[in-house]
Amino acid sequence: MRSLFWITLLLWMLSGTAARADECEAKAAEIAGRLGLDAGARARDNSIALTARSDEDDAYGAYLLCKGPFGMTLRYLSPPAPTSTWFEFVARAGTILTGLGSPFIALEARNCVENARLRGGPYRPPGTALRMVCSVSGNDSRADVSLAAR
Repeated sequence: MRSLFWITLLLWMLSGTAARADECEAKAAEIAGRLGLDAGARARDNSIALTARSDEDDAYGAYLLCKGPFGMTLRYLSPPAPTSTWFEFVARAGTILTGLGSPFIALEARNCVENARLRGGPYRPPGTALRMVCSVSGNDSRADVSLAAR
């Protein structure tokens, strides 16, 4: 009887892990499909790359971290000195993940990146509807933004 309990518990835990894995891959495919990107295979670090379909595309890539610091997390790396076009991309992808409005996410990302730039280190905005962490490279002003829903 005791061994049946442990086997059942183990199977239940494994089925939950598989469901979360499928959920992450499905979300990556949804984001990629809606933004005209390709979703790569899951990497060893439990991330899925979302990349432009060709070198000629002027799109931005992102990563969906299946087990990020805040659960399922989008991570973006900007080109040097990110422009409004990049923040719009962050907002469109973030909307698909979080369900929050695109203008709200764009504004929050801009504020987060600017605060990180001014502080010279990582910045986590307090009290927002998003979980977000931003940092900015001192060399070329590239932004690194991670965001997830609360």
